[in-house]
Amino acid sequence: MKPEWWPGEEHEAFTEWAISNGIDTKSVTPARFQGRGLGMMATRNIKKGEIVLQVPTQLMLRAEDIPSTFIDRLPEDIAVHALLAAYLTHGAPDELSKYELWCKSWPNRKDFEDSMPILWPTALGGPQLPSSKDDAPTNSEQPSLLPPSLSGLWNSLESGPKTRKYSTDYQNIISQQAQRLRKAWTDVISAFPDTNWEAFSYNWLIVNTRSFYWVGEGQETPEDPNDAMGLVPFADYFNHADVARDVKFDENTYEFRATKDYKEGEEVFMNYGSHPNDTLLAEYGFFLDVNEADSIYLDDIVFRDICSTGQQEELWLNQYYGNYQVTPHGPCYRTEVAACLSYMKEEDWRNHVIEGHSQGLDESRSVATIKRWILTYAAEADATITALQKAMELNTTVQAHRSKADMLLRRWRQIKDLCEHAARTVSV
Repeated sequence: MKPEWWPGEEHEAFTEWAISNGIDTKSVTPARFQGRGLGMMATRNIKKGEIVLQVPTQLMLRAEDIPSTFIDRLPEDIAVHALLAAYLTHGAPDELSKYELWCKSWPNRKDFEDSMPILWPTALGGPQLPSSKDDAPTNSEQPSLLPPSLSGLWNSLESGPKTRKYSTDYQNIISQQAQRLRKAWTDVISAFPDTNWEAFSYNWLIVNTRSFYWVGEGQETPEDPNDAMGLVPFADYFNHADVARDVKFDENTYEFRATKDYKEGEEVFMNYGSHPNDTLLAEYGFFLDVNEADSIYLDDIVFRDICSTGQQEELWLNQYYGNYQVTPHGPCYRTEVAACLSYMKEEDWRNHVIEGHSQGLDESRSVATIKRWILTYAAEADATITALQKAMELNTTVQAHRSKADMLLRRWRQIKDLCEHAARTVSV
């Protein structure tokens, strides 16, 4: 009789393959955890700092493992992400056969459709994608049900004007993600016109959700961090938690160490990176109940108050333009600086941020301004929760995707709690 944690035949077969190919799995094994699905279980008591998994790098799938004859067929500027997905889709069967058992251990497309907002119907905020099954046209009057960090859209306010472009790694995530996927699709069909959308987009999401940081020996760190990636067999069983990270690699081995003590039978976690919950949802299809890195961004709200070209130019010149982050512990310093500019004379504000002068500074006004900004976001949460609940009652598409709607409802309630808690932390 199999134990309750038994992962299944395909995972057992892959584990045997891993061991026979030199992967050190003495400390962990794939297992099923009630309510959480597959993960990595400790097979013995593990002490913090001990190696829990070692994978020979020769077993990885990286750009350098793809034959040059295949790469030469694709556009020269193709992203590594797209290249890996293209190879999984169109690589020669005899070359891909060595990954067969590994591929069988991966989630299926339906798993992605259930959890990844990029594949959700437009009624829930999903983007229009090539060959999308969702044939419903986008309704401009339809409320946005995804959080603004994902969608860039609001229900309860008009966003303020922005006079400068700037990097927003944790904002407008879905549109940026969809843009990368569309570019990847265009690049691949230029070389393989008969590419199946579902097969390619599935492999693109496999790479997106299961790759690890990789830069080969002697290689320069790429300008786009998304190009520093490779797939590491067996390591992709690790689930994410808000723990420390201890991962090292060289030309021979990819190594994972425990960042805390584990007892035999416990799930062993790794950290995918210090990301807000909206990023985890977009990139991996889940979010954490407790996440010290969770945050919201007030940019669209702030720029309603700080809307003049001169004010925005001051922010830009002094490197305080955008990315106004609020965590459960309160606002970041950038937000505090922006709040001062909302009422101070520009010269006084400049002297304050550069020289530390206090002329014109009114801390009580700064506090009131920041609280108002945060509570504006809380009002957006209220408005969207109401719209989402209404859609769950009346919209047949949303009703057909109840589990996704429930996930969004849980996230919006989490955002409202974050706002209310952060607002209470702001004080003179």
